[in-house]
Amino acid sequence: MDAQKWDPLLLPFAGDVLSRCDDGQLEAIAERAAILEFDAGCQPRVLAEALAVLDQLRQTPWLLTGLIVLQVELGDAVQWMLATDPALAHQHIQALGGVVLAVLDPAAVVRRQYRGVALLGDLG
Repeated sequence: MDAQKWDPLLLPFAGDVLSRCDDGQLEAIAERAAILEFDAGCQPRVLAEALAVLDQLRQTPWLLTGLIVLQVELGDAVQWMLATDPALAHQHIQALGGVVLAVLDPAAVVRRQYRGVALLGDLG
């Protein structure tokens, strides 16, 4: 979805988030904004769009930082891959013969899987 479709008042505040969204996420934001504007009477439109962006961030908080964790199955083991470039991460995983199981919030993964502290390594 083109940035021109969004209210110019929204872009300085949410432009980075919108640029990190995939087409499905952008569509969900636009649909949520329309529901807020027309069904809930949320005016002006830019407020409905801002609330829709906040709702998307609630569901996918990594859009704020651009940092994701991919839960990956490699052989019989589950691994965690930290990435800023999902396409490149998928290429690495495919080259290793792995399968992406989920895309997750890095903070949640570090908290749950590593008890709050994780040591990062390089794929090389």
